[in-house]
Amino acid sequence: MKRAARFGPGSGPGALVTRRWGRALLGALGTGGVVLVLELLARTGVFDDEALPPATSVLARAAGMAVDDGFLDHLGTTVSAWLGGLGLAVVLAVPAGLLLGSLPRLDAASLAVVELARPVPSVALIPLAILVFAEPVRVERSLVCYAALWPILLNTLYGLRDVDPVAKETLRSFGFGPLSVLLRVSLPSAGPFVLTGVRIAASVGLIVAVSAELRAGGDAGLGVHLLQTQSGGGRPDLMVAGAVWAGALGVAANAVLVAGGRLAFPHGAWNAGRAE
Repeated sequence: MKRAARFGPGSGPGALVTRRWGRALLGALGTGGVVLVLELLARTGVFDDEALPPATSVLARAAGMAVDDGFLDHLGTTVSAWLGGLGLAVVLAVPAGLLLGSLPRLDAASLAVVELARPVPSVALIPLAILVFAEPVRVERSLVCYAALWPILLNTLYGLRDVDPVAKETLRSFGFGPLSVLLRVSLPSAGPFVLTGVRIAASVGLIVAVSAELRAGGDAGLGVHLLQTQSGGGRPDLMVAGAVWAGALGVAANAVLVAGGRLAFPHGAWNAGRAE
């Protein structure tokens, strides 16, 4: 009876798989439709093909970049700074969120600081980051960390506030201390929210990494590649192909995190976290 109630009509494993394949098919159709429209706009002369290259030409350029050592160096630099900053944000934000969520007075005392610092755009900190870190990769990593910190921190706090108080009181009544309650109840319950924060932070961090390369420059990176394709008359096909690669990185990271969330938090917990 419990199993039937859990899944309900049209919500069993087979229905979930069908819905996922349906969403994937709709996504593929939508992507194909956008590519077709862009191709027609360029081929019919609505836009100058020098300004807006045909979509097929852009995709061909993007495919060729996969074996271009120079571009792969740019790509690797961006990925290194992006993942390094994201990892640092996770290391800082999750413990901070657990601490603030477990100590209401400390949470209240830090609220003003969080609300003041959170809206500051990372790109506004580029000059300061250049002065402090100097090295382009460290500048990017620090800015990515700053931007990614807030979604992870806030989702960790939301997750802790969503923990069932009855479950915590039950453990306390059996003599479990605060650390045991945190590890056995609070952290597992907040896990889907934390991972949702990481998903949001990954997208934000990639945008910041490329933006920092565009503004701060450097020797390599996707942003540097985009700047190089602008110079000397410009190569719009290579420019847009580089942007396609940036989008592909974001899609790949999101897919990995979604798959990891489904494996780590089955039985609907992952969907609850994603709803925030």
